[in-house]
Amino acid sequence: MKKSHRMQILVDLAKRKEDAAAQQLARDKAKVQYDEEKLNELREYAGQYESERNLLGLSAYLTTNYQHFVSRVQQAIVQQEAAVGRSEQQADMSMRRWLQARSKTKSMDWLKEKNHKAELVVEAKQEQRQSDEFAMRRFLDNMR
Repeated sequence: MKKSHRMQILVDLAKRKEDAAAQQLARDKAKVQYDEEKLNELREYAGQYESERNLLGLSAYLTTNYQHFVSRVQQAIVQQEAAVGRSEQQADMSMRRWLQARSKTKSMDWLKEKNHKAELVVEAKQEQRQSDEFAMRRFLDNMR
């Protein structure tokens, strides 16, 4: 088996790893997007309640309950912001893993192509040598 064919096996393995890293990256980016959408929904929800509180003119008791509710929503926002941060970190790590895998695949492919070109040069020299040998035999046969 030629070296370039053996290298193709390694290229295929590297490509599979790259594809797996790309799929993980896609999942992580989708998670970031989901977490950001959830955060935006919480912020809109809190904003609506805050603006309604100002319009309603509530009693002191209801204002206190209302404020506790808004405070819990604010806590949820803080927690969701942390979740977005964690998701973004995970996506960044996945991006680095994918870039490394992509670089390895490209390197392996380049090496395979280099070996293939070297094999073609060797084959061409062998063919030329055989052709020269055949021509020399023919010439010698014609001389006899």
